[in-house]
Amino acid sequence: MKRFYGIRTFAMLLFPLIAVEMVSAAPVDPKLLSLVPPGTQLVAGVSYQTPTGHLESLLVMGPDNLLDRCDFISLAGVDDSKVIRQMIFADGGSAPSTLGEHSILVSGRFDQTRIFKAAVSNGATVTEFRGFRVLVQQPFERELGTFKDVRWLVVIDSKMALFGTRFSIQQELDRYLDGSAVDPVLMQKVSRLRPDDATWSVVLGVFNADDELEQVFRSLDPALANLIHDRKPFQFGIRYGRKVEVEYEVSLPSGASAQSISNFSAQSLVAGHRTGSSLLPGLDLTADSAPVHGVLKVTTKHYEEWLDECARTAVSKSGN
Repeated sequence: MKRFYGIRTFAMLLFPLIAVEMVSAAPVDPKLLSLVPPGTQLVAGVSYQTPTGHLESLLVMGPDNLLDRCDFISLAGVDDSKVIRQMIFADGGSAPSTLGEHSILVSGRFDQTRIFKAAVSNGATVTEFRGFRVLVQQPFERELGTFKDVRWLVVIDSKMALFGTRFSIQQELDRYLDGSAVDPVLMQKVSRLRPDDATWSVVLGVFNADDELEQVFRSLDPALANLIHDRKPFQFGIRYGRKVEVEYEVSLPSGASAQSISNFSAQSLVAGHRTGSSLLPGLDLTADSAPVHGVLKVTTKHYEEWLDECARTAVSKSGN
């Protein structure tokens, strides 16, 4: 039976940070990525390959994505032949009316008949959309009062599963049937991260989680937190080797570079006594909107301490 790795939740307002058990990296599945609609505000991915250690890996997702994952695992739990290889989390559209849309896209192997039969016996219904059988799942009993979204589950050729809000799944099925290519903006962002990053997150929109993201990364390196403070799009990936490597890229808004440059080198030196390397060595930050890209290498011990600090901060916030 497929083993599913536990998730630790960080209560970070709109976009909790979650950790999954460390897995070996695999390139992002282009078929899954091509289904993500243009304008999606937050996209993150994780590879479910053979575990290579006992560390945990960090990614950013929306709170509804976390529910989607938990509920998908619950629905698919009856399928003891299932295999999950990758998950991509999509949250928020570009229009105000689609900001609440969310879904997860999963590659692997799935027994649609068995999954649907069990869900229907527990109250779900089945409909059809453009030739696909669709499981219509009302909120689970444990979610009543806190979550109201009705979600669709679709299995494509036993190899892909889509689970999320109705509009999100309709868009993704449209893209599948139309043979759409990966959104160029998303492709450009993901392609600038290394293919062997175990987890990755791309924040394309402007959300209410800026302070939380900044606080989380400040405990890892103050200079990176300062970059996030002034960011437009922000993305990062995590890779494991002799050291843990946190790859990042931040697009600076026009006019922010000159104002911020005086702070970066000093903060890099502060971070350097912990990380053993300068976060922003020799970067030219004078060009407006120039992306800042780099890799921060930290020891395993430091990385684990960082995640523990994130968890303590989250618990403290959730108790207020």
